Parts: sequence; C-alpha cells; structure tokens
Amino acid sequence: MALNSKISAQNSFGLTGYWGLTNDFTIPLYSYESNNSNYFNHKDWGISLSYGAEFSNSVNTNLYLLALAKKMGDHTLSARFTPGYQKEFIFSEVIIIDSTTLSYQTSYNYKEVFGFGYSYGFNPQFKAGLNIRFFNQDFNQEIIIPVFDTTFALVRETINEKVNFWKADLGIDFILNDDFQFRAASINLLNIGDEPQMDEFKGFEMKQDMGAMISASYIPMDFLNLNLIYETSNSFQLSATGFADNFTYGLTAFHDKYQDPFIAGIVPAFGYRTGLFEVLLSGVKYFSNRKTTANLAQFTEEGISKITNNRYSFDKIILSFALKISGAPEQKAKFIDIEIIKDIYPTFYNNYLENPIAYGLVINLTSEPVNIKPSVKIEGMHAENIQSPAAILAPGDTAKIPYYIIIPENFNVEKAILSYADFYISTTADEPDDHLQKAILVNGINSWDGRVSNLKYFIKRDVDFSMSYSKGIFSSNKEMLDTVPSVLSTFYKARLLFDNFVKQLIYTSDPRATAEYVQFPKQTMELKGGDCDDLSVAYSSFLESVGIQTALVDYKPDGQIRHVNLLFNTKLSPNQAKLITENDTKYFLRENLEGFDEVWLPVETTSLTNFDKAWNKGVEKFNREAINEMGIGTGKVEIIDIY
Repeated sequence: MALNSKISAQNSFGLTGYWGLTNDFTIPLYSYESNNSNYFNHKDWGISLSYGAEFSNSVNTNLYLLALAKKMGDHTLSARFTPGYQKEFIFSEVIIIDSTTLSYQTSYNYKEVFGFGYSYGFNPQFKAGLNIRFFNQDFNQEIIIPVFDTTFALVRETINEKVNFWKADLGIDFILNDDFQFRAASINLLNIGDEPQMDEFKGFEMKQDMGAMISASYIPMDFLNLNLIYETSNSFQLSATGFADNFTYGLTAFHDKYQDPFIAGIVPAFGYRTGLFEVLLSGVKYFSNRKTTANLAQFTEEGISKITNNRYSFDKIILSFALKISGAPEQKAKFIDIEIIKDIYPTFYNNYLENPIAYGLVINLTSEPVNIKPSVKIEGMHAENIQSPAAILAPGDTAKIPYYIIIPENFNVEKAILSYADFYISTTADEPDDHLQKAILVNGINSWDGRVSNLKYFIKRDVDFSMSYSKGIFSSNKEMLDTVPSVLSTFYKARLLFDNFVKQLIYTSDPRATAEYVQFPKQTMELKGGDCDDLSVAYSSFLESVGIQTALVDYKPDGQIRHVNLLFNTKLSPNQAKLITENDTKYFLRENLEGFDEVWLPVETTSLTNFDKAWNKGVEKFNREAINEMGIGTGKVEIIDIY
C-alpha cells in the first residue's frame, strides 16, 4: 500500500504545540482541538492562518488552516476553513492474466472541510461552548471487468462514492485562579451524516466512537505552564509551555495506543508575540520509522479514527500567524482586587461623597501613563454609573483607587438587603477596560452604625417636618414670646420646644436587638417615644430647624452602655449668663467662630418632665463626666457639633 498523506484535525491533537493558560495568546485559541470551549479573549476580531510542510517521500506544502473569530461582549463566534486538514490513502494492486499485467488503485480520502464555533463566558471563571465541523470522505476504486466480444479483453472502470457527515462537540473551561485551569469536552458527541451504500466501501468510513477529553493546567512559576490532556481512548499529552517577554515556547509529548513507541512523538514550538500579532513555528516529530507502505489487511481491520495523528502520519513543520483587529482599544488596565471598606447606610447621604466605600487595586498594563476613570453602580440603588475622581497611573504601576457613591434622595429601604456593586475602570470613553462585581450590604433607612457623629444625618433629614412642628409651637405661644427680651429669645424658644415636646413622649429602648436603629423626628412623634438617640435627634432637629445651634454629647465610659444627650447655644455672653442662672456650674462656655465665648446648656432629653429638670440632669452628668472626671480631655466624652 502506498501512502500519500496530508495533515488533518482530530480530537485534542493540534499543531501549534501550545496549550494551557493561554489568555495572553491568540494562536492556540483558533484550534478547536486545544480550545474546546471556543472562547476568544480578544475584544474584537482575530484572523489566523497556518501553513506548513509534511515530510513523506517528498515534501508536501499546504495551507492547513484559515480561521476567523469575533467577540461580542460575553459571546464568541468563530469559523475556520481547513483545506489542508485531510489524509489520503492509496492502495495499488497488480493482476496478471494470460501474461497481461494490469494495475489498479483504490483511494480513501478523509478531510475536514470547515467548522463553526460558539462560546459564552458566564463569568471570568467559567466558559462553555460548542463546535460543529463538516467532514468529507471520498472513496474511489478501480475495478477490472472481463469483456467477451470477438476477443477476450479486460476493461478498467472506476466506482466512486462520497460520504459526508457533521460532527458536534461541547466544551467547558473552568479557571479556578491565575494558576489553575481545567477543561473538559466531548468527543464525537453528535454525528449526523451518510453511510456508504456500496459494499466495496462499507467499513472504511471514519470511526466515530463517542468519548471525552479532560485537561488541567498549572503554572508553578511565571515562565512555566504544565498541562495534561487525557482522552477516554487512553491517549494523552503532556506539555510544558511558557513565555518570556515577547517570546513563547513549548514542548509537548504524546501517547496514542495505536502507535509505537509508548511516547509516540513530540511537538516543539517557538514563537514571538506583540499586542497586534503573533507568529509561532511548531512541528511534529514521530519517534517510529514512518514508512510509505503498510499492510492492507491491517488498515482494513483497524480503519481510521484520528485523521491528524495516526500510525501513518508523517513529520511536519508548521508556521502559524495570528492578527488581532480591534475596533475598540485594547485593555490598558485591569483589577487585581476590590476591597469593600464600608457598608451602606442610606441616611448617611453626604458621608459617601467624602469617604470611599471601597478601594480597587488596579494595574496599568501598558508602557505609558494611563488616566484611570473609576465608576460604580449598586444594584437597586443606581440606574447609571456613579463616577469617582480619576487617577493617573504610571507605566506598569499598581495603585489603590477610591470609589465614592451618591445616595439618591428617593432611595428608601426598611430592612437591610444584600445587594451587588458593579465596579468599573475605564481609560477611554468607550467600553470599560475591566469590571468586577462584589456583594455589599445595604442597610435599612433607620439603620445607624453607632457613631454619634453620624446622628447628624437623622437630625437633618426631617428638617421640613421639624420646622413645621417648631413654628407651630411658636405660633401657639406668640403672645408669650413677644414679651421675652430679644437677648433671651433663644433660651425661651428652646425651653418652650422642650416642654411641649416631652408632653407627648415616653422613654422606650431600641426596638432592634441586633443592630442600631434610630428614628427620624417624625417617627418619634408618631410613635410617641424613643431612646436617648431618638430623643436627642428629635430635639436637636427641632432646634436646628429654627436656627438654634446644637451639639451632641457622646458619653462612652468603659464597660457601660454609651449615652447621648445634647448642648444648645443660648447665644448669651458670659456676662449675660446671670439672666438665666446665678449658678455658673449650670452652663458651659464655648468659643464661636469669631473667637468670643458663648453660653451653652446641657440638656438630658430622656428626662421627660420639663425643661428645668432636664437641664439640671444634663448639667449634673456633664459636669461629673466631662469636667470633673476630665472626660473631654481623655476622649471618654466627645462634643459633636451639628452644622
């Protein structure tokens, strides 16, 4: 049997000699053999071709493959034309009749003509796809027919049959992390096509036994990638590949149970890559003596199941070239990680304009400085991305980028929810360079983080209600207020508000056992009660709404429950303090913005009796813990102004 063969494709055996964690490389991704999920990591278009030579009795050159890939978001489409993916077997036989010698031939040509692929990236770790390939089998046989006319003669005729079929397989990729990747794929999952009708060709069609392939890749160090591919037919491949700067290299050894020796051959590879193109020179070297003749009986018994790599294949050398074409700019920056540093408290609206909720660890992938534009969108809170300040990142540098948000005025959730924040970085006005999603806790509208300084947001939120309430009290007591000296107006207004405020309320503890819960002033009046946080918030809001300056007093002694009450500014000078009290321990002097001292009064809002008793109780606690025990100096008592 004389063999005239050309290369073709089959299962996991590819020609590039490069497998594994190939996100930085394009050429291997055009191979349905080594990229079963068909995932293409480039942003837009990719074109690839392979041209090479096979060394049989003579050197045969051919264009093996021309491929095209297109990525659209998480979807990838690919197509390839494979004029050189074929193998031809030619059998020559000779018969002698009456000293007449006649020769005739039988040929079996197997080829993959073209293929299509589709994949979808469910997330950065998991991709799945399918490929569909069209195969053609062309059978030709010369036969000798005796003809009796006036004389006896032998006539040579040719019979022919073409048998086509489609093959479809599924593949998945699972990227555990930057060091580990796993793949799995079917082999001959679905085969649809014709069968030979002529008896002469039955049994010679390609074997289509169903099987599976699994592979694992591991990067123990930056310049080395170890990869294993195993097929259920007991074939396997072991490879070591890697890259250094712009150069790529690899060496693959393979075993096939139909070939000798145990390690049937190797596939070396060496290449060069840039951001625009890649070139890879690879080859296949078999360790056994590849002859051009073989036993017909053996071929008839075994047939052929692997077109590219079988006992009749020859050594080859292949030059592959890939070109990346992008209508969108290449990725210039990417996330390394996102760290959420704050839960979301919807009432603290201005807090997130000044303090970031997260930091993104970002790396510049280019050799030029890039302008990083961060943005974030929280599911259920934002309809569009919220932009954060841009940052300049030096070439190859890594930096922490802060993310800020805006809480919409109409955002209102009663209970805490676990939402998702989508973080983006962009270097152009087009699509983001990278995107990461992180879970984030969004608390209810009444949730509080326990920091007294953040009670100011509850004080200011219901300002319209508080103003209406306070002015209603003043209107009902207009005659009395008109008789008060103007210098004492602030003091009497504060006293009047407190006395009317406490008539309607009782002290109740926090209704939430597992989280801080603060009522808005309107809720406190509707519920007719609250704890020290709620009462201080309500009274401060009433005073602030009519222009009376307040400050919260945060008592935080060791081993005891923290307590909050307030101070308010009477606007009296130290010399005028005697107009409200002869006892100089009942007030506290604080310097205003102009540098002049003013009289401030402590008020215990939980003393729901009258203003004088609340004032006395507030003074007693303030003098003992803030002054006598030096709580202000030691930080155990803190005064927080409401602006």
